Amino acid sequence: PGSGAGLEEKLPHVERFETVLPRELPLPRGKRDLSAPPSTYPGHILYGVRAEGREYLLWLEKNRALLGQHYTETHYSADGSEITEKPDTQDHCFYQGRVRGHPDSAASISTCSGLSGFFRVNETTFLLEPLEGAVAGRHAVYRAAHLRGKRGTCREPGATLEYDREPKIPAAMKLYRWKSGPVQKGPRYVELVLVADNQEFRKHKDLRTVQNRMKEIVNHVDKLYQPLRLRVALIGLEVWNHRDKITVSPNPEVTLDNFLHWRESELLRKKPHDNAQLITGVDFHGNTVGLAKKLVMCTRDSGGVNQDHSTNPIGAASTMAHEMGHNLGMSHDEDVAGCRCPVPKADGGCVMAGSVGLVYPKLFSRCSEQDMWQFLGDPRTSCLLNAPRADELYGGPVCGNQFVERGEQCDCGTPEECSDRCCNATTCQLREGAECARGECCQDCKVKAAGVLCRASKNDCDLAEHCSGLSAECPEDVFQENGISCQHGSGYCYNGACPSHGEQCRALWGAALQPQVRPGGCGGCPSPGRAPAHGCASRRDVKCGTLLCLSDKSQPILGSGYYSFGYYFGRFKCKAVIAGSDAGEAAELRLVPTGAKCGEEM
Repeated sequence: PGSGAGLEEKLPHVERFETVLPRELPLPRGKRDLSAPPSTYPGHILYGVRAEGREYLLWLEKNRALLGQHYTETHYSADGSEITEKPDTQDHCFYQGRVRGHPDSAASISTCSGLSGFFRVNETTFLLEPLEGAVAGRHAVYRAAHLRGKRGTCREPGATLEYDREPKIPAAMKLYRWKSGPVQKGPRYVELVLVADNQEFRKHKDLRTVQNRMKEIVNHVDKLYQPLRLRVALIGLEVWNHRDKITVSPNPEVTLDNFLHWRESELLRKKPHDNAQLITGVDFHGNTVGLAKKLVMCTRDSGGVNQDHSTNPIGAASTMAHEMGHNLGMSHDEDVAGCRCPVPKADGGCVMAGSVGLVYPKLFSRCSEQDMWQFLGDPRTSCLLNAPRADELYGGPVCGNQFVERGEQCDCGTPEECSDRCCNATTCQLREGAECARGECCQDCKVKAAGVLCRASKNDCDLAEHCSGLSAECPEDVFQENGISCQHGSGYCYNGACPSHGEQCRALWGAALQPQVRPGGCGGCPSPGRAPAHGCASRRDVKCGTLLCLSDKSQPILGSGYYSFGYYFGRFKCKAVIAGSDAGEAAELRLVPTGAKCGEEM
């Protein structure tokens, strides 16, 4: 292998690099799949790459879970007509793996045009990319710390960088308090649609180049989430090569609002999915490189916007992993008391640090992992439980990809990754004497006895589930029948929750000390001559229809395009929201929630 200072080649986005010639090496005989048909991109490859005086052997396996069988690619013709294609080939060029001889290493590499990606050894992350215009086969290898780019900061909606860093949590996720029950940690699957805007297309000029760049970004993100037992699978890729479908503003909050509205009104209708992310070539204001809402996975706000702020795709990948982390309930590490990242900031730090983008983060902190699994205990995140069917995985069943597929009893990853003593990682079959490998009703490789609690009741309207004694999986989560009285008679069960006026008032007008927010206590219509223009209800109907809240706040805490009416009780005012067409979340919450008690037997 050749190595030397990069004198004849220029990389403006890198402070310093080495020029190397990666070598493809023959695979050990036991790793060859002699029965597989010939392929441009084989299932396994082995490369030798020299960096800083040492040779590293990259053992790489095709990421067969990267794309679903129903994966589609959308772009637009010169007249703006939509063109959606399902690639004919079952072949792609995106790999993941490790560095041989380094158990805690990781690698994520594209072989579409040379080698591009990263590999990590101990505390050091190396980036690898082909050199354009150089001698064939020459690549640049350099430490992630030497990558130039926009020094990135994540802004969370409603926050300022200097003061309030708390994320904006959509009201729909604040309405009900869920007790955290036992959560089976994994696996979870995010079915992702990725969108590249027109400026991103103009930067790279070629449709295929943009599509491969987007897949490489997702491949990196998936590798980063795997230790959390969460996989990210790309099921749709859309490139706005003709014109943008929304206004992409340098103001990330405007862009996020526009993107989420387009996702709800158009994208979800044509391509059902769990999460959507926008990659933009627009330079966001200041140091901001990404924006997303918190606790929104599986909801209409499940998405984020990400600036492609570095020549190397690793920058956008680290930003997208961060913003998706907010969607999954993670806070910035700095905002969590006692949170500590085991990796120094200079070496990449953790994914959920408030500043991201230059050095590829190594991992998620323990507090980020805890945040995520606490959120995933909420039944509203069940969209992540639908594991892809064996016949929907790109390329067919493969032992070692952490998906239990046709012919497998278990799949704990590669032999190097697997720590499951119940599963044989080489054959993906249970070890001798084992009845199960994973599941809420599996313990020490045995199925738990019938009647053992596997999912506790979360509230008055949720039912506990118990093991059947026949399966390693906990039975399906079920709730009380709608209409059952809950919370000591203050409400009625509705779809597993116990909605109340008080929770909805707090979501709409903000948390406040009693008695500043008091539901349903406005007492019906005021005296003649003081009646509001809208929503006046008789005393009998005051707890139905328009939500009346007692508050001293001048306006609701969310949404826009609304106004309120009311009349005073001392310094507090009985208020209701009259929503305009653009009121957003305020419009959703202006009515008494379905299931809330409107009166005796009502």
